[in-house]
Amino acid sequence: MMRMKAIKINQIFILALMAVYITSMSACEETITDFGFDGQISGMIVDQNGNPVSGDASNPAFTVFVLGEEDRVPLELRVNGDGTFANLHLYPQSYDVWIEGPVDGPGPGELVVDLSGAPVEQDIVVTPFLVISQPTVSVSGNQLTVNYEITPSQGHETAERVVLVSTVAKVGVDTGNGPRWQTREVTLDSNSGTATVTLDTDLLNMSQERGGGNLHIRVAARSEQTSDWNHSIPIVIEAP
Repeated sequence: MMRMKAIKINQIFILALMAVYITSMSACEETITDFGFDGQISGMIVDQNGNPVSGDASNPAFTVFVLGEEDRVPLELRVNGDGTFANLHLYPQSYDVWIEGPVDGPGPGELVVDLSGAPVEQDIVVTPFLVISQPTVSVSGNQLTVNYEITPSQGHETAERVVLVSTVAKVGVDTGNGPRWQTREVTLDSNSGTATVTLDTDLLNMSQERGGGNLHIRVAARSEQTSDWNHSIPIVIEAP
């Protein structure tokens, strides 16, 4: 009888150890993304006239870098379509801030912000390689008309230009088509003018199924001196 009790106690002890082990392993596999840091930086990329400079959050080519004074590797903050960027969970210290992409802007060591106190709102002034004015659009039947204008900055010439129409909110030149999204791309022949995009059945159906009934439109252009693209601020319309 005593032996059976001892065996039963040992079994309970082993099961308890297994439970502790499984719990510990689960905790080790959990990804921790919030370390409780409260250093905050946010802002907008603007040109010299104060106009927002659009980014492509799906592409790392246009990025704000922040390097802490005690760090060796910078963090990357993507620039959104409306020109904004942010990180609200940085360690509170001073940071070197610079930008890389199809713009002339502050490089390493030229802009330092201190996040050890209050949250910092820091706009970054740049000169885009190609300035793309906000296009205007109109729809007639299944035809979308886009009026656009691209102005190269000094020392730059336009190598490629396209207008993009997509069911994807963060559409860029690499978005393309997939099983759950559709994009139409039309090549532009000059730096200003009017382009027509046919809104075909596949595009419109996918807009209703996966795009919330909307289409996202922007003009993109590339300077001959880079492989990165400048973009216009996205325009959102209701699909006809």
